Amino acid sequence: MKSSIERMDRTFENLYYSMGSIVLEYMKNQDVFEIILNPDGKLWVHTFSKGKVDTGCVLEEDKSKQIIYSIAAISDQIIAEEYPILEAEVPATSEFDSFRFNGILPGVVTAPSFNIRKHPKIVLTLDDYVAQGVITSHQKDLIIAEIYAKKNIIIAGSTGSGKTTFVNAILAEIAKLTDRIVLIEDTKELNCMAKDFVSLTTTKTVDMVALLRTTLRMSPKRIVVGEVRNEEALTLLDAWSTGHKGGCCTIHSDSAYDALLRLETLTSRTSANPQQITIGRAVDVVIYIEYTGLKRKVSEIMRVKGYDPLKQEYITDQAA
Repeated sequence: MKSSIERMDRTFENLYYSMGSIVLEYMKNQDVFEIILNPDGKLWVHTFSKGKVDTGCVLEEDKSKQIIYSIAAISDQIIAEEYPILEAEVPATSEFDSFRFNGILPGVVTAPSFNIRKHPKIVLTLDDYVAQGVITSHQKDLIIAEIYAKKNIIIAGSTGSGKTTFVNAILAEIAKLTDRIVLIEDTKELNCMAKDFVSLTTTKTVDMVALLRTTLRMSPKRIVVGEVRNEEALTLLDAWSTGHKGGCCTIHSDSAYDALLRLETLTSRTSANPQQITIGRAVDVVIYIEYTGLKRKVSEIMRVKGYDPLKQEYITDQAA
């Protein structure tokens, strides 16, 4: 009887075969950070150097299905007509780095479709971002000052704008300090080099809210959440506004100010009362990253100084 390791090795071999030389080439290419297959079979990639690129390649339906089935086996999940959507984290192998996978089978689509989001192998620093023109030297100095002042920072932007990668750069600065850090994620994307930290990941039975409540009993100095997208927003804001300063998280939004409105929407899912006062007290800085499809740039660094209930607006100023 084959061991579980042997069975897993065979499953990865099936995945390599299904991907073929074309997909594997893009998996190994460090300029490519996302691979997309549309139902028409066309393969697209997102690159750091050229933005979104039509590869001109077409993947056969049988191959694309087998990729999805192989990843379901690797992640010990079921993918079938009754369960046509697959979300999985795939560990690094000798052939490629770790990645996040989303696959869809018919009939919610006409033909198999998937997205592969590769996790960054190298952690960029704030100095790297200056060299790449994503931030200015002045912005870098402002961000570092806010980190050392233990301000709660939100990294905001659209999908694919590089929010998580930017949080990793902030974590690299926090790691220079002695603060105890607790990281909370849905999927493992954050890299922390601090001497004193704990990394927590949600499961099918343990959600973000449960992890945040556990975190408060773990003596954290800084609480970092990969992405806030649901009812955990209120729990995080409560923690940030009651003595746990210096944390950071990411959120989807269309501007720095819109990030605060997005938090209002998320907190309204679990609270009948408006939480603007809590948001104004908990959030200190919002950094907004724009992505044009080719270039990323921090276009706003906004300080939050509270909420004015009479004017019904947040008190903010643009730091950069």
